[in-house]
Amino acid sequence: MTFAVSLSQLLLCVVFAVAAVAKLADRSGTRRAIEAFGVPPRLAPAGALLLPVVELAIAAALVPATTARWAALAAVALLVIFSVAIARTLRAGSAPDCNCFGGLTQTEVGRGTLVRNLLLGAIAAFVALSGQPVSAFDWVTVPAVQDRPGVVFMVAVLAGLGWFCWQLLQQNGRLLLRLEAEGAGASAPKAGAKALPPLEPGTTAPGFAGRDLHGEPVSLDSLLAPGLPVALFFTDPGCGACESALDEVARAQRERADELTLAVISSGSIDRIEEKATEFGLDRVVPQADESLFDAYRVYGVPGIVQIDEQGSLSRPAALGVDAVREVVLGITQEPPHERVGLAAR
Repeated sequence: MTFAVSLSQLLLCVVFAVAAVAKLADRSGTRRAIEAFGVPPRLAPAGALLLPVVELAIAAALVPATTARWAALAAVALLVIFSVAIARTLRAGSAPDCNCFGGLTQTEVGRGTLVRNLLLGAIAAFVALSGQPVSAFDWVTVPAVQDRPGVVFMVAVLAGLGWFCWQLLQQNGRLLLRLEAEGAGASAPKAGAKALPPLEPGTTAPGFAGRDLHGEPVSLDSLLAPGLPVALFFTDPGCGACESALDEVARAQRERADELTLAVISSGSIDRIEEKATEFGLDRVVPQADESLFDAYRVYGVPGIVQIDEQGSLSRPAALGVDAVREVVLGITQEPPHERVGLAAR
């Protein structure tokens, strides 16, 4: 029992310490994440500092036997608060960046985040409800003296294997996204979504207004102001198939600026949108808090592309897939593409 409790304390200590240090190293990301969970903007800067400080205090208090139980109770309380906030966010249909481990990960909240918090909460509850308080390093002294080096070696090996498996899973995830992108696929409509027929060519393009990543106002009228055709590229930072089109979009924004006004319409969290815009050198990126503009243009997947003529009318209906995007942004053809297949969830 002492072995399990002590090792659980050490696990919780490491998790809370890493999370706290990572949040302190990414204060701006922590502040944005706190705001995304409903904290008023005026309180977010203080919260971005207070939260990692509390996590560090819990991590430190989990080490000695005298404070471990109280620290475990505090960990349970904090994890319950996190879980309630995540559940409310998911119920509202939002998926902001978790920023649980600062800049070390870029993960939108989801059921996996909730399950992880509940598991950590169960471990913390196990520590808090155990019998005799122990130190986070008592697990080393429990085995017989001659077995202790072997136990330490075993734990080190398990930690190394865990790190290796995590890296392997990440690499496999990147490979799967690349395979999806090379298949020129697009994301499919969400399950249960009501897809309306595409807008016909000649239909007046739905108007919109928003702000780009620099805070500058962007509207359909401002895009049409130069008197050039307009293309709207619809994407999401979590779309693997979009990756192979982003280079072409960025290049077209630079090289075809005198013949085509190309804007990027992106759903997803603002942090990840900014990350993709910086990585690929995208300009004129307009974040979307919801998918109302996607629905207005009948774009029920990503990557998607819409062409608008100089008079503000659709010159072709919305098309999905990397090939369709390349046809428009590279000026390969003006003919509407055939329907694409091989879709994955948006």
